Amino acid sequence: EVEFRGRRGKMKLTIAVAFGVVGLISAAPAPGEWATFENMNDCGTACGCDSGQCKDSGPFKYIGVKDNSADCEATCTSSANCSIWIYSSNTQHCWWRGDGDWSPIAGKGISSGCRQTSTQAGQACINGCGQCVSPTPQPVPFKPSTADNMNGDYILSPTPNGPDAQSKYPINFKDMPGGVEYFDVYSPPITSLYSQVFWTGLPPVDLPADIVARYNGRGMAVVGFEVDQVRKTPDGDVSVPINVAYNHHFESNMVGKKSSLEKIVFDGPNDPRIAEFEKKAGHGIPHHAHYIVHDHAPNNALPTSQGFGAGNGGEYRMSYHGFAPGFAQVIESPTQFQMTPMQIDTWNRDHMNLTGSKFVQGLVPRNSWAPPTGSADSLYSGLLECPMTTRMRKLIDASYNVSTSNCVGDATIATASECFEAAVKIFNAAGGVTLRNSAVSDANKPAGCTASGTAADGSITVVFNAISSSTAQCSDSFTQTAGETTSLIGVMVELDSSTDKATITLTGPTGVWFGAGFNAQAMKDGPWAIIVDGSGMVTERKLADQSPGTQLAKSVTVVSSTVANGNRTVVLSRPLKGLTADHYTFSLTGDLNLPFINAIGVGPALAFHKSKMPATLSLLPVGGSGACVCAVAPPAFGDGTGKLQYVQTDQKEDIGVGTISFGNKCAAQPRSDLLAMKNPTCDVRTYTGGQTACHHMFSLLDADQEIPWVDQPLVYHQKFRFWVQPYNASYHQTVSRTTWGIASPVEYDVPKCADGVMGCSKNADGTWIHTIHGTYGGNGKLVAAHFHCHAPTCLSMKMYRCNKSIEVCNSTTGELICAEMPVYGGTGKIVNPVMDEAGYIAQPPCLWGDAAFGLEEPVDTTGYTLHTIKTSNANYGHHGEMAWQQMFYV
Repeated sequence: EVEFRGRRGKMKLTIAVAFGVVGLISAAPAPGEWATFENMNDCGTACGCDSGQCKDSGPFKYIGVKDNSADCEATCTSSANCSIWIYSSNTQHCWWRGDGDWSPIAGKGISSGCRQTSTQAGQACINGCGQCVSPTPQPVPFKPSTADNMNGDYILSPTPNGPDAQSKYPINFKDMPGGVEYFDVYSPPITSLYSQVFWTGLPPVDLPADIVARYNGRGMAVVGFEVDQVRKTPDGDVSVPINVAYNHHFESNMVGKKSSLEKIVFDGPNDPRIAEFEKKAGHGIPHHAHYIVHDHAPNNALPTSQGFGAGNGGEYRMSYHGFAPGFAQVIESPTQFQMTPMQIDTWNRDHMNLTGSKFVQGLVPRNSWAPPTGSADSLYSGLLECPMTTRMRKLIDASYNVSTSNCVGDATIATASECFEAAVKIFNAAGGVTLRNSAVSDANKPAGCTASGTAADGSITVVFNAISSSTAQCSDSFTQTAGETTSLIGVMVELDSSTDKATITLTGPTGVWFGAGFNAQAMKDGPWAIIVDGSGMVTERKLADQSPGTQLAKSVTVVSSTVANGNRTVVLSRPLKGLTADHYTFSLTGDLNLPFINAIGVGPALAFHKSKMPATLSLLPVGGSGACVCAVAPPAFGDGTGKLQYVQTDQKEDIGVGTISFGNKCAAQPRSDLLAMKNPTCDVRTYTGGQTACHHMFSLLDADQEIPWVDQPLVYHQKFRFWVQPYNASYHQTVSRTTWGIASPVEYDVPKCADGVMGCSKNADGTWIHTIHGTYGGNGKLVAAHFHCHAPTCLSMKMYRCNKSIEVCNSTTGELICAEMPVYGGTGKIVNPVMDEAGYIAQPPCLWGDAAFGLEEPVDTTGYTLHTIKTSNANYGHHGEMAWQQMFYV
């Protein structure tokens, strides 16, 4: 029981809990204009605050913080504009609800109130609230639509024994047996500037009232849907070309009244919920804002929610999204729809219009692999492949060193981004050092990452050479090395073999002693040490474990000793070779990492230290090819871990922010070919682009490229048209959805093919083809297959089925069950001219069903091994291609 209060009295309300659903079973009338329910929530998850910011959302108005529910109630009861209020004792937040929807669910610590009697001023009571019983209009009966498809006719991929599907199948939804009706839903506005990614969960929108009423308490069978991206104009909807705003993919959820949506804002890349939700999402999730569905009736006879998303990339407008007659996605009492689009703004504002024009590439980052602007092949923007840019930092879980010897095997750094990040770790962890980074392709320079010092200004030049076959040697032709770092004290060492001189500069606080011991990580290592006392006097010692050790003969000459800003700087010189065996001997060869310990005292004379710390100084060649920067004990390829971090520029329109955990994982053959191919997408160290580098409001330009056309934002909506009919238990079978990937598991890089590249072959017409394979276990009887891949590289995906008894499943040992070849725009095969952009694709799905519609019966995959072959055009390289199979089964 929960307490129920009227303005002049109170009562007890009986709550029945059955199968996890809270329902109001009986309530005696309560006097008064208002009724209040304790521990009941009429807001679901829609009321809330994002990152501590509370604001109005949809029908919910945020009133503010109130001490108690009575104070919140008073704000509503004293206003002519409020009929429902909600108060949380957990947060002390007070909300009003303005749409009159009274359907509270259990919520501990939540109070909800509503108007239960109409007023003389004409304010109506809230239907279902206490004594209020408003007449409920009868829903308009289902009436089959005679409207044609929104996007025109679609193409199907025939299965091996269903060659007549295209001619016999009811491609026009209105021709479905039993008839269908449709309704449209628009997303909230999508707004972007050129080069920006838009990928976030958008607030849910209400379904049309007549649809909600018609299917209240009954099942709605969704037999298919269509999608477009549109601008709303006074003359109606205008489609936005796909070469203006590229749909990378979308996900969506429709919920019924026994389910609810919750907005999740993550606490950073290590939030454990990210991994949990990504396992369920398949296609990844936005780390900006994500919506999850709560099922409040898990044992309900019919589903209380459905997700829609197959064929959900650049192919999404002209790819058929539907099921053979008799199959459907069923939802009971539908109420709301929530969309999560991932869009990339590729609109060249100077040379393209918004109603359909020839594609002209705009500014792209240096890592774009798209054909050059102006070439005959330039049909798409390099932005849509999400290349890694210089706005992205790789935070790799690894350590590095510098050496005069070339790196060996996996110790060789494979990408510029890792090279530059390794330089930060080694040379500039504390800041203050100028790093001059560059990437080259030069057979005269060592492969991978090198670094050299500059004697004039102390800066460090870091070079990444992409030619991995280079035989040039590190650290050739140099006679000087130099290094500088700051730990407890400042330490700089310069070595010159031509003059046989080592110059050592130490900087520490005045008035107290400080010192450094070289080639050691602890006093027990017995290092040669230089001690500077509070007056600037210099001595040399051989330290001992927890002891000042013994004083050594003088080997250094004090070049200068100066005091400024509370610090003393002492410059010393000596020969490279130590005076005795106890004096350290400096070398310009081998490992250039010089470990040292440093300490600061509490008084002017050497005594027990106040602070101590081990550190490492990297000595770099001055001039020549530089020292090699190598990974230390690197994990095997495919096992590298780390994160990608977006770094904002100073441009105020650059509002992207985020650190993304790298989650790609490639399985060994026969599950996938990618690990054997050493595909860059398998490891954060070699990753060069794709969905992981492409999150909400990230600009896909390099850091030195400003976002152009900032005064011309693109604003549009995703538009969904759902084709539905009343659920009939004797006719409809409810389908389920699963996904199978043969890449990482979703994305991978298509290399620019050449002779000797694994997976590459050349057609008779000179076109390079890249092929990957994957083997996995099946599940369920298939009714629809959508093979998700991207323009402009996708050529085909074919799926084979083998008995478990077959040891090796492939195209020879298995039977072909589905082959899909994308239909490219500009080839005369797309019937809708508005959606026929050259170079972009539609992906005809495979369907299974009744032979009367030209289909094979659903193919059983349970207990079978499946094998997929994916081919891509590889005349150019491509970041972030996909080999993702979105399957529906019963």
